[in-house]
Amino acid sequence: MRSFDSVKSLRKQINLYLDNELSAEDERNLITKVESDPKCSRILSKEKDFREFVRNNVKRPAVTADFIQDLKRRIL
Repeated sequence: MRSFDSVKSLRKQINLYLDNELSAEDERNLITKVESDPKCSRILSKEKDFREFVRNNVKRPAVTADFIQDLKRRIL
């Protein structure tokens, strides 16, 4: 169970890192860990690859300005 928790925590730190939401100290600690642990390095690499895949393959539908205005009107 402890191993699962540590991997879960590592994934959370990696996601925060990739979203540029870690403090400078936490970022340094993560980079040190990734550089010294091949398992951590693989997890970071896989997350980067996944994000790149999504960025390149998932397209957002285009919406018109009228659609956005209508949506805002309905919400407010």
